[in-house]
Order: sequence, then C-alpha cells, then structure tokens
Amino acid sequence: MPDHNHIVRRHTKPGPVVTISRQYGCPAKQLAAHLVSALDQIEAENFTKQTWQWIGKEVLDESAKELNLNPKMVKEIVHAEDLGLVNDIVMSLSHRHYPGDIKIKKKIGHVIRAFAEQGHIIIVGRGGVSITRDIERSLHIKLMAPLEWRINQVSKAHEITLNDAERKIREIDKKREHIREFFEGKRVDDTAFDVIFNYATLEEDEIIATIIKMMEMKDLI
Repeated sequence: MPDHNHIVRRHTKPGPVVTISRQYGCPAKQLAAHLVSALDQIEAENFTKQTWQWIGKEVLDESAKELNLNPKMVKEIVHAEDLGLVNDIVMSLSHRHYPGDIKIKKKIGHVIRAFAEQGHIIIVGRGGVSITRDIERSLHIKLMAPLEWRINQVSKAHEITLNDAERKIREIDKKREHIREFFEGKRVDDTAFDVIFNYATLEEDEIIATIIKMMEMKDLI
C-alpha cells in the first residue's frame, strides 16, 4: 500500500498516472503489461532508475485487507448493481463486520487515488478515470471495438457460443459502467478520456507506440 506521507514528500505534483478503461473483450491487462515493459525500457535508457507498474485486481485485494474482508466478497459487492444483491451476498457469507457497500467502494477509491498520487502507475479499470481525472500528470485511455469483433474474441478465449459471449459482454460492460458512475457521481461518457483506440483496426504495438508518444508530449516520461 502506498505511504501517503511518502507521497507528499516525494512529489510536488501527483502522478504520473495512466488509466485504461475498456469494453469487455479488449485485452487491457495484456496491453498494460506490455506498456509497462516498454516504459521501463525507456526509463532505463534515460538512466532514471524509475520503474512502472500496473494494477487491476490488486486494488480490490488491498481494499479487502484494509477492511479485514475476504477479497472475493469485495469483488462481488463492487460489481453489485442493487442493494438487494449486496444483502444476498452479505447474508450468504455471514460476515460479522460487514462495513457496507458504500464504504467498500469508497475504500477502493481511496486505494486507487493513493497509487495514482504515488505515480508511475497504470490503472486498469476500477473506475480509475473518474478517480484520477483531476490529476494534471495523467493520461486517460479507453479501448473499444465493434460488438461483433468482441463477441468473436470472447467466444474463442472462453470457448463459449457466440450467443453466450454476447450475453457476457453486455453484462460486464454494464457492470463496468456502473462502477465508473459510482465514483464519478454521474454517467461517464467518452469525453472523460483523452484518447480512444479501436482494437479491431489497430495492432497492439501501434497502440503502445501512440500512448508512449502522447506521454512524452504530456511530459509524463
């Protein structure tokens, strides 16, 4: 977990941070891992001794640890869309010290913000754009692709039918939008992002090269 006092002493400004949001079926974690490798190589060539990292589910694990909860419970609550479902989860797990879904989501926001302020971090999903949009040293990316393309990708990756793949895509896209809306306090549209990439028409190395160029222009590396 980032040390908040250390953050204040080390940086005059928070960041740099990159957030990656995506429609389900676009491989954001793979992109983030390869982007980290490319950034680390640049940092090494510049003799900065700085390294980058990317986080995704680690945020949920850190939040669960701080709340003394099972990470699986936190994940289920984050993706819940109504209080009835949250209560069902709580009842089934019979947790004596359940802190409430709002508190859990606020804790996740707190953890994401701490990582972002520490800097040299890539945040995948978890409402990262809404939590860090006000950080000057930041770049916010969204990965999209036509529904048909994503259906084929998900069907192949999970070995499920096209119909099941479409159902899964619509369900998860809706949940992710719900998370962003929670942290933003309103519906999040595409104007929240600095750049949107179409995964169906661009290769991964093209996307990474463009991201790095934008980071250079914004003085993030």
